[in-house]
Amino acid sequence: MKTAVEIYKLLPKTNCGTCGTSSCFGFAAKLATRQAKVDYCSSMTASAREALREAEQEHDSSPGTVFEQTLLALKPKVSALDFARVAESSGATLLGTDCLQISFLNEPYTVTRDCILDSAGREPEPFIAILIYNHLCMPDPPPPAGEWITFGSVPASHAKDKAWAAHVEEVIARHFSGNTDGLKNACERLGGRPATISGNHDAAFEFRFFPHYPALLLFYDALPDEDFPAQCKLLLDKTAPRYLDIESIVVLGEEFAGRLTGEYCNCHS
Repeated sequence: MKTAVEIYKLLPKTNCGTCGTSSCFGFAAKLATRQAKVDYCSSMTASAREALREAEQEHDSSPGTVFEQTLLALKPKVSALDFARVAESSGATLLGTDCLQISFLNEPYTVTRDCILDSAGREPEPFIAILIYNHLCMPDPPPPAGEWITFGSVPASHAKDKAWAAHVEEVIARHFSGNTDGLKNACERLGGRPATISGNHDAAFEFRFFPHYPALLLFYDALPDEDFPAQCKLLLDKTAPRYLDIESIVVLGEEFAGRLTGEYCNCHS
């Protein structure tokens, strides 16, 4: 991958913030370290976008990506896990002394100390393995509180507010604008259950990103006559920070939005 300086030269340098980062150079630094995607910048020229995508592809084909290095760094924590205790606290199913199965975004994954496998017996993308291992390594998570909070209420979320809005909630709202029935079908496909909650929303669905990690999606469809664009709010249980670190919460939200809209491509920040 190119360096941050090389990437910055290809960016529009407007510091508009639509990518979820306050400055173009900050966005360049995230691209250089694989913490953002090229598509987050809507103002980039076609030639710059193509050049950066080619650089991404070359980087993906080489060993030792940031994700792989992160997985390697997680190994000591994973090796120390008490799988029986973790299965009980996370709502997973213990399959053996060093093996459990856990649901992630409505799909079963088998977890061992050495690897994670999906239902087809294949290793998932490294960032998914990182999310699952990070979740299982969180110390003493409490039961869900049953109290919904916005992402902005999560401690230390201020640096990620724009990313959450632009890459999670706005992605969903924009994709399903004028298509509430399509949203409902997509929610059910992803394991969402209709939620009974007061308000003027057009749809409300509760999900379990992990067995003990609930989320509530509220969708407000567009009202063209009133110049009101579609909006989406993805609320988290008050205990969410005890189940994932803030960076992982954002990546999980992005993955959820991608799967819900059918646009995920396994190339997350």
